[in-house]
Amino acid sequence: MKKELLIPAGNMDALKIAVLNGADAVYIGGKLFGARAFAQNFTEEEIIEAKSFCHLYGVKLYVTVNTMVYQSEWEVVTKYIKFLYQTNVDAVIVSDLGLISYIHETYPNMEIHVSTQAHTYLASQFDFYQELGVKRVVLDRELSLEEIDLLPNTLEKEVFIHGALCVSYSGECLMSALKGGRSGNRGSCAQVCRLLYTLNYHGEKMGDKKYYLSTKELNTSAYISELFNSSITSFKVEGRMKSREYVAFITQFYRTLIDQYQHAQETSISSAELKKLKTLFNRGFTKGYLMREENIMNFDTPNHQGIVLGGVTFSTPKRIQIKLAEDLTQGDGIRFKEIQAGMIVNFLYDKKGNLIHEAKKGDTVFVDNKVGLNRKATVLKTSSVTLSEEIANYPKKTIPIQMVADIDTHEFTLRVTDGVHQIVVTKDICEKAKTKSMEKEDILKQLNRLKDTPFFLEKVEIHLEPHVFIPVSNINEIRRCAIDGLTQARKR
Repeated sequence: MKKELLIPAGNMDALKIAVLNGADAVYIGGKLFGARAFAQNFTEEEIIEAKSFCHLYGVKLYVTVNTMVYQSEWEVVTKYIKFLYQTNVDAVIVSDLGLISYIHETYPNMEIHVSTQAHTYLASQFDFYQELGVKRVVLDRELSLEEIDLLPNTLEKEVFIHGALCVSYSGECLMSALKGGRSGNRGSCAQVCRLLYTLNYHGEKMGDKKYYLSTKELNTSAYISELFNSSITSFKVEGRMKSREYVAFITQFYRTLIDQYQHAQETSISSAELKKLKTLFNRGFTKGYLMREENIMNFDTPNHQGIVLGGVTFSTPKRIQIKLAEDLTQGDGIRFKEIQAGMIVNFLYDKKGNLIHEAKKGDTVFVDNKVGLNRKATVLKTSSVTLSEEIANYPKKTIPIQMVADIDTHEFTLRVTDGVHQIVVTKDICEKAKTKSMEKEDILKQLNRLKDTPFFLEKVEIHLEPHVFIPVSNINEIRRCAIDGLTQARKR
């Protein structure tokens, strides 16, 4: 059974990166009614553009409308649903039961996914949602794989396999509203679980202040086999507020693992790839309740930890000396673990104080003391310019097409297909050759000029009568016309 790789996008740049790096589907939020109000999110015009871009590459687009809706907002939200229906997005992700019922009754052909905010974990909920016309449920992150497989297969199951975890039951947290004045169920979580707390027992303080409610990052990349052999339909990655580099890497990372398993029923993750993953974002990793791990908390820090870069050997008010356990490049981000302060390495110096661009594992270097460090400390690398450059040069997704050209002394007929759509263009652009006739190689060269398009020519047939001449500009024109037609057909 094919498994869907579902990637988050908080803006248009991230969406295009997710699509080009191998997502099967992308989920986004609009400016209203999404559970990530602090992401950049999408205007209505951008949602139309996003749908066209996704569909061009054969990728599905899901839009979150997954906050609880107030009665005073009903006219606005129903107008928004009508817009999404007319835009032809592939599904809406909804948590409000009243809104789900309205969508099913008003737009029975619109695909509905129940958001994780709806707190779905019971078989009886599946029965209820099925009556409401739901196709898929995004299950609670508190469920184990075994518990998920015990739920009915009457609806598709979507499950988070990577990213941030919530310390509370999915969709049930009221702590943000009570302590932070903003509700996560309304899309504006105050992240109060990422704050320092003191434990008290009957009014008596117990231990130091720690991040007692801060969870690690879910990472199930080592369990692709188990996930594939489960009843899960869609593998979902969390992170609509993550960087473009993170989106590109995590998409390629899981795309590779999924493809490996589909082709060979096994996967492998190199230590180098794991190091890149940690460098991009981690709060410490856990396999989560999904794989029955109980230790999902990181009491020491709520921040991205990167990888261990080395150690501070001494410092002055002006400079910090570091013994490197990993390579370091000018422009990398670092953090000093013990004081939880970070900086960008704008200037990097060797032991003699000379400015350098990069240093290798085992070297001793100096950086400017921009954080007031006055002690020995562990140094973490939290971003890498080298890795960012590597990710920017990842090969991008292309679409295979086939062409058939039938050419006589009058007409040129070009058929272009992607296996689903077929575009046929016929033009009276040929004439009998007075001197040199066209060769198939001449025509192929022009038909294969696709570098500025998302397509590549997988197969071509050219049926050419003798003694034909065609101006090169005319061949280019008929190719462009056919490619434009195919592009528009795919975008619908």
